[in-house]
Amino acid sequence: MRAEQLRKLQATIFLNPDRPPDRNYNINVTQSERIPLEREVLDSRPTACHTIRYDPSHDLTTTVIIPFYNEALSMLLRTVHSILRHTPDSLLEEIIIIDDHSPNHDLKEPLERYVKFLPKVKLLRTQKREGLIRVRLIGARLAKGKVLMFQDAHTENNVGWLEPLLEEFRKNPQTVIQPHVDQIDPDTIEYQASGSHVPRGGFTWDLRYVWMQMPTHEKRRLKSEADAHRSPTLVGCAIAVRKDYFHHIGGFDDAMNVWGGENIELAFRTWMCGGQVLTHPCSRVAHTFKPFAYSFDGDREKIVQKNLMRIAELWMDEWKDFFYASTWNWPSKRTSFDARDMASLERRRALKRKLKCAGFDWYMRTIVPEIPTPPRDATFYGEVTNLKTEACLYEMDDGFVGITYMCFFHRVVPENLFSIDTRHRLVHRGRCVKVDMSNFLLRFADCATEVDGYTWTVDKTREVEGSIKVTTKTDKGDTQEFCITQVTNINTVHYKEQMPQALPCDAGAEFQKWRFQYMFMFDHKFPLG
Repeated sequence: MRAEQLRKLQATIFLNPDRPPDRNYNINVTQSERIPLEREVLDSRPTACHTIRYDPSHDLTTTVIIPFYNEALSMLLRTVHSILRHTPDSLLEEIIIIDDHSPNHDLKEPLERYVKFLPKVKLLRTQKREGLIRVRLIGARLAKGKVLMFQDAHTENNVGWLEPLLEEFRKNPQTVIQPHVDQIDPDTIEYQASGSHVPRGGFTWDLRYVWMQMPTHEKRRLKSEADAHRSPTLVGCAIAVRKDYFHHIGGFDDAMNVWGGENIELAFRTWMCGGQVLTHPCSRVAHTFKPFAYSFDGDREKIVQKNLMRIAELWMDEWKDFFYASTWNWPSKRTSFDARDMASLERRRALKRKLKCAGFDWYMRTIVPEIPTPPRDATFYGEVTNLKTEACLYEMDDGFVGITYMCFFHRVVPENLFSIDTRHRLVHRGRCVKVDMSNFLLRFADCATEVDGYTWTVDKTREVEGSIKVTTKTDKGDTQEFCITQVTNINTVHYKEQMPQALPCDAGAEFQKWRFQYMFMFDHKFPLG
């Protein structure tokens, strides 16, 4: 009877003339409403996962906590159905969906009517806009399960997603773990497996989450493709943790506002305070990566920046200088702490002392030794990407600077790190770059003896973008100015390859525009109070 009523409701629930247009959601909601809420998706787990049998002799029931604000109703319901469909009843305590004061009408009575037909699903509503972080904390306080699963409302759980996570809690209760994240295409709503390449979570010096290549030292730890791997940070869309451990280490930082940085902060704290952060390849949850579709009830850039400043102040020790130096360049991010912020920071520092947490030096040496520390004399730093082609500079085997399309911008390959330092040298791995005057290609040279007379600058058009200019001196003492240009090379060496070449500057030349990852401004300080 209930199933029949649910099918009838599914046939009419999206016939809503008042629903906002698709552009308000930044996804193809019309297409989402055409797709069944309970659909078959590809089992995207590695083959080795299919035959594993997990020990059921535990009492770790799970509460799934799903905050939402103006979410597309079909995406929210498909998230819930995927959990109900792929979770053993004995392991699922409840699903708590929490409306963060959404004004959209289809999330009112239509949602309430639908949820009545779903087992173990509870709908709660906040009295005012709280933001994702605090709504997750509300759910954690109300949860009855021994395990908390924080999940976004535009996700989809695959078969066998929960059992591998619970097995890791059985091995080590001081674990925060995330599924391997597949993707849902925001236009077609297709469930897309992420393939055999397994990246892991990292961070940039301005504290953004990025995908990094699995380092050799971590690959050596893994015995099979079904093993959980250590993750320096969390992507944030699906995070599982034992409830007792979550509260022991301080939950999410409740002084963070709305959204932004909570995933990185929790990961830093877990690692530095004695726990571990894992990603499990046998647990698969797909996420819809899309631009923001909701307001922050304030200046979004400054709200997120203040959240990230809290991370820097609490956890990064002297490495916080790189965070502040890389973000001061963006006027939209300049903000400061008030007295209430400072008081809440002191409370979190007290928690850090109570937990006897390690410092950021330990984290860098132990968890992410593959991430190099930027040179403190760098003004521009990071991967150098051509704005027209999205290709980037890299070191070739024969000493030339080349062009590659396997760039960090695509979020799966480590950076090819260059810097322009305070002495106006272009440097990569301790070697400087000069112009080979026989063909105007770029070559590596000894910084002490071979680059006198070279001056490298960036003629900025935006914060980290512009023309890369090099000024050289001739044997007669005259100066020449060139701009680095991506070309199809016609010289004998590297013939017809894409190469960076020093050519006359042309303000309208598209292939002369480049982007560094960072501009460091170490002389400027954010006011902290």
